[in-house]
Amino acid sequence: MAVSTIGVDFGLTYARAAWLQDGKPVILETLSGQRALPAVVGIDRNGALHVGESARNQHLLWPERTASRLRRLLGTSQRVLLDDKSFSCHELCAVVLAQLKENAEQRLGHPITGLSLALPAPFTQLQRHAAADAAALAGFRNVKLVLEPLAIAAAYGLTPQTLTPEQPILIYDVGGRGSEVAILQSDGAGESAAWTIRATAGSTIGGEVCDQRVAAHLSHLFERESGMSPLTSRKAQARLRLLAEWAKCELSRSDSTTVRLPGLMTSVHGPVDLHTELSREQLELLIEDDVKKGLDAIEIALRDARLAVSQLHAVLLSGGGALLPLLGRLVSELLVLRPLRDPSPEQAIAFGAALLAAR
Repeated sequence: MAVSTIGVDFGLTYARAAWLQDGKPVILETLSGQRALPAVVGIDRNGALHVGESARNQHLLWPERTASRLRRLLGTSQRVLLDDKSFSCHELCAVVLAQLKENAEQRLGHPITGLSLALPAPFTQLQRHAAADAAALAGFRNVKLVLEPLAIAAAYGLTPQTLTPEQPILIYDVGGRGSEVAILQSDGAGESAAWTIRATAGSTIGGEVCDQRVAAHLSHLFERESGMSPLTSRKAQARLRLLAEWAKCELSRSDSTTVRLPGLMTSVHGPVDLHTELSREQLELLIEDDVKKGLDAIEIALRDARLAVSQLHAVLLSGGGALLPLLGRLVSELLVLRPLRDPSPEQAIAFGAALLAAR
């Protein structure tokens, strides 16, 4: 049977989609091999809308013609100005969703009509209505809204039917612009059991804070070696931020990496390159304090749920920030419980949304 519905994780920084193939979720890859779409919309000097990578690159240089963090404005009456044109937030969210729809149709070779859209647990009814409006505007005829914590649990294969009320689970989702904690508990036994959200908490510490630390470190190294500060150039700062994000991802997988940025600045003698080695140990020294601050949300959620650490049945990690080995270690130390990481954390919400669509 042809796939007609995709599950979507519409985050503050990236949007991802997945579908079920032979009962198993598959992440959407574009024809160029990209697995995530930057949730950024921009307008160029000719008045044409851009979405994804090209819009994100434009945002770093011309923020007045670009909009990011679109999801946070859902349900508000605030208009977004791109250059001299005004848009509602749900119109811009629709542009991102429409691009995912187009990418999926290109990959699968047939129309996609259904959407299972994952939203944060604290979203209000007004925000959910706005998200549904954006999905309809993007061309989806059948729209199902699901909660992100429930999608993450589904991605890890945990259901309220297989756990008792005495087996609560904690979910720690670390995105680009912040982190969210949710504690789920089964409300009973048998086929009629459902999840109850015991508590939620949030933090403004996310992956982008780590990127800023790495970019500042690289900027300092370059200035010390060359005598020129990248802080004097918007373009140099933009390139450093992109490089910092790349380096962080590389060091999530390996112990060290070579960082190169040709022609970062130009002196009287010509272009000056950035070239240095960066280790995972250096990265962790730069970001450890910030990562620890983000863990405060876990303690707040546990307190609100009136649960002790020893009562937790499992800890699930989600989001791109969860790929950092440092975060897994710190969560293990705090909760005395090794967090689960399979499937890949950054794909968990999209996977779960696709699974919940089938149910």
